[in-house]
Amino acid sequence: MRSPAVSVDVFVCGSPDRGDDGAAVRAAEAVRPGLPPDVRLRTVGQLDVEDLLAVPADAGVVIVDVATGLVPGTVVDLPLADLAERGGVRPHSSHSLAVSGVVALAELLGGRPLRGRVIALGGQAFGFGDVLSAPVAAAVPRLGAAIGEAIERVRAGHHAVPGGAPCA
Repeated sequence: MRSPAVSVDVFVCGSPDRGDDGAAVRAAEAVRPGLPPDVRLRTVGQLDVEDLLAVPADAGVVIVDVATGLVPGTVVDLPLADLAERGGVRPHSSHSLAVSGVVALAELLGGRPLRGRVIALGGQAFGFGDVLSAPVAAAVPRLGAAIGEAIERVRAGHHAVPGGAPCA
């Protein structure tokens, strides 16, 4: 007998007025209308420990952000547990702690591991304004698709994509 799918909290990081940093927000808004009712999508700008501590114990997490350390326009899907190991991938959204540190602190304070994934899009330009660089603008639809795929993986309990697989 198959276990029921878990609900999912999606945290979208970024700032629409900082170039490529707004790509995650754009992709999330495009997929929002088609999300199941048990998926809660929140644009948080900057991920905070309190965001993760508020996730119910039986729910999963998807964190979406634009990152440096990736080829611009590349979309990567990583299990939360692998984030600390991928030191070259740095979510950009002016986090006071690295996302891996926020996740680790939430797990420590919450007394439980978090189930979930991080979807990162390689960014290039983070200046003022809402214009995306060409490779990032071209990748926004792929990022939206990756959000949907990550939600389904987390809902189904599948968290491992060996090596943080690039998304097609």
